[in-house]
Amino acid sequence: MKWIARAAMAFALLGLAGCIPELMNKTPSQAPIAYGPATERQIEVALQRYSGMILAMDASAVADMYAPDGVWERQSGPLQGRDAIRGALASTGGVRVLSNEMTTAYLSYNGPAVVQTGDFKQSARLPDGKIVNAAGKFEATWVRSTQGDWWIRRMVTRPAK
Repeated sequence: MKWIARAAMAFALLGLAGCIPELMNKTPSQAPIAYGPATERQIEVALQRYSGMILAMDASAVADMYAPDGVWERQSGPLQGRDAIRGALASTGGVRVLSNEMTTAYLSYNGPAVVQTGDFKQSARLPDGKIVNAAGKFEATWVRSTQGDWWIRRMVTRPAK
């Protein structure tokens, strides 16, 4: 009888382990992505939300749009993870974003991700009062959380030459 109880316990633990990714040493799966206009509208809304948060210089909100292990690739070097991104955005040294525009040129589906490319234009005031304008290309890789939110897995901006 003891072996029946032990076998039942082993099967219960295996079943539980399959339900909890952490017990299997796996990362939680991402929500499936449906191809089509609805997903494309959601991605565009998420991009415009991100652009607005950059304009508002809301470091926490911008960082929270990234996946927990998301990467922001920038000229001064990549940052990985929300805390690193939040810290960089919170320490702007007096720079103030005056305008930020991001326009989608193309979307492609890549397995559990959507890759969005486009153009950006940004105007900022430096601590000395000088206004600088930047423009170029961006590439954002979006993934869906298990709760259905769109997160940035990777954001790259490349200034125009």
